[in-house]
Amino acid sequence: MILVFCIIPMACVLLFPSIFYNEYPIESFVVFHNITEIFSIIVSFSIFGLGYSSYSQSRNTQTYFLSIGFLVIGLIDFMHTLGYKGMPDFVTPNSGNKSTQFWIISRFITSLVFILAIYVKPNRRFSSFSGNLYIFVALLIVGIVYLLVIFKSHLIPDTYIHGVGLTQFKKNAELVIMFMLVVAIVLYSFSKSLHSDKQRKYFLGAFIICFFSELVFAVYTSVFDVFNVLGHIYKVVAFQFIYKAVFVSAINEPYEKLIHSNELLSKEILENEEYAKVIQKSLKEKENLIGEIFHRTKNSIELVRSLLMIQSSDFPNDQNIRKIVENTSLKIQTMSLVHDHLYQNKDLSEIQVSDYLLSLTKLVKTMYSNLGNGVDIQLDANQGVLLLDTAVPLGLIFTELLSNSLKYAFTDVKNAKISIKFRMDGDRSHFEYKDNGVGLPTSFDSYDQKKLGLNLLKIIAEKQMGGTLSIDGTQGFSLQFEFPNNLYKRRV
Repeated sequence: MILVFCIIPMACVLLFPSIFYNEYPIESFVVFHNITEIFSIIVSFSIFGLGYSSYSQSRNTQTYFLSIGFLVIGLIDFMHTLGYKGMPDFVTPNSGNKSTQFWIISRFITSLVFILAIYVKPNRRFSSFSGNLYIFVALLIVGIVYLLVIFKSHLIPDTYIHGVGLTQFKKNAELVIMFMLVVAIVLYSFSKSLHSDKQRKYFLGAFIICFFSELVFAVYTSVFDVFNVLGHIYKVVAFQFIYKAVFVSAINEPYEKLIHSNELLSKEILENEEYAKVIQKSLKEKENLIGEIFHRTKNSIELVRSLLMIQSSDFPNDQNIRKIVENTSLKIQTMSLVHDHLYQNKDLSEIQVSDYLLSLTKLVKTMYSNLGNGVDIQLDANQGVLLLDTAVPLGLIFTELLSNSLKYAFTDVKNAKISIKFRMDGDRSHFEYKDNGVGLPTSFDSYDQKKLGLNLLKIIAEKQMGGTLSIDGTQGFSLQFEFPNNLYKRRV
């Protein structure tokens, strides 16, 4: 379509000159020329503004380089417009040669900028100093072109002679520019540094139209003829394509990246939500499973206790068996109570110490209801938590002490008192137990005891819990127990 757009008008003028070739009055042509050139200048400055202002977001150095190049092109085209024949004199008398010299320089810089831009890596970063330096160099080039054409035009070969037409230098310069555009077409066709195929098509379309524009300007004989009109129309369309190509990289690319990132993020969020649901479902199933295990463990422990009670019923008159079963039953219920607390708790690995010790106190008082009435039991425990592996042995120690006090410590329960304190200090726990009972015999040695009791208590406290235990039985019974509460790790 671009080739058809470019070839058909030229073919019509060349094949049917009597119909299509025409030279226009200077007044009407200058108006047309100014409109097309001003449009091109506005597009050039728009490309500069777009690429320069969007660089902080797009970080596309290739587009930034093009924008600086079009600042130069726009300023030189502006001087070409002011220096055109028929316009008021631009510093020095205007002429066809003057405006054509501006034109050739502008088109040469345009082709050169396109060729150089393809070698600028889009992801290369410019510092603010480098960016300002490029603008300074661009303005310096414009200043040099202004001085050469306005004041030193004799240093540049003539490009147009009134009454004769284009000079050979001008025609050769157009051929060089056309060759540079062909090089640009080849480079942009195979370059991988462009943002997209859409941007590539815009650039290639612009280069092809520029090529035909230069071809037209290589054959005209009058600056006011139909070839000039056709060439300027080609230029307007080519600059529109270039603007779209820059717009793609400067505006579309950052937004496309943002949209793509948002799509990926949304997809990842949805996937994470699905994973979270799966994990929550799996976690709930595991919690139910662990809770069921605790529940079944408690039932199994209670079953063992029931079997012991049934077996002991065969020996109703044997006090030793009754005491053994009673003590064992208490220990079984102590362990069972831990699983009760865990099953009721949201956290299946730890329990509240105060609640657990309070439940054990009620358990022991219920079991020895005939002995516990009238005994003042004072429990002071902070709101710390213990893991299962620590709570069970502590419970066994606690019930052993409390049951012993109720059974043996008090001859008169009127003033009987038991004081229990528990506190946690960092990674250490402190347990203190006192009663105002009869105390221990002077000859008492816990290591010589044959039965379960304080001997078992010391083994649990020192061997299993890694704590230190001190007992004083001279004035009532007193026990100090300190142990680490980080001896075990969480399992669930």
